[in-house]
Amino acid sequence: MKATKIVISFLIVLLSCSNPEEDYKPIQQLQNSAEQSIQSSGDDNVKLKFCDDVIKALDEFIKNNPKGEWNATAKSALQSWRIKRVLIQESIDRKLDFDNIQKLQDATEAIMQHSTDYAVRIKGCNDIINSLQTYISKHPEGDWTTTVRTSLMSWESRKATFEQVLNSLSNRLYIQLKTQAIAEAKNAHKLSNIEEARLDKRDQSTVGANILVTDIYAIRMRGAILGSHIFKMKITVSDGIDQSTKHIFVNDNVTLEE
Repeated sequence: MKATKIVISFLIVLLSCSNPEEDYKPIQQLQNSAEQSIQSSGDDNVKLKFCDDVIKALDEFIKNNPKGEWNATAKSALQSWRIKRVLIQESIDRKLDFDNIQKLQDATEAIMQHSTDYAVRIKGCNDIINSLQTYISKHPEGDWTTTVRTSLMSWESRKATFEQVLNSLSNRLYIQLKTQAIAEAKNAHKLSNIEEARLDKRDQSTVGANILVTDIYAIRMRGAILGSHIFKMKITVSDGIDQSTKHIFVNDNVTLEE
């Protein structure tokens, strides 16, 4: 009677014991199915869902089988699937960041088509350049990195062109303002020579498509005949740049103070 009880107890224990190998078979099938679906799907969010399903199943298996050969197998598979999920998430992040850059470029292009303000154009280039550089720093490799690098070179070139045009126009304007101030001084004292023409102050503003600059020059002149007469004066001149036509225009409101 006692022996019968022992046998029954043993059978109960034996039947209650799980079989890790058998328990792992459906999880292996799930992994195979998920792998095939990931390979055939073009939707990264769907791929993430398959990864999450497998990871959840492996976590549950490891919890129920904390020891043994199949525990080690499940842990190895779990690590592999977690890495796979990270890579898929990185792909999603790269695509999202690239889409945001594309939207920013499209918006900036639209602004440039309607604005002739070189400061606005240069700022737009800087915003795009910073975004592209951030993308490359965050995603040095990937599906769109080569495209982003090409775009970066293009926007840097555009910025350099805008800066070159603006600097050229500005330099022409500054020369014109100084020439205008000197001419006004010579007109006031025809028999005197310019000894010094120093820029004391410059104010610059943008009104519509025009850049307006007001310069104040300190002029020192000496009489050309005896050389003993010295004249000091402040001359204010204002001219501008029409950015839409790249034309330098002259204002006649020149003031002279002695």
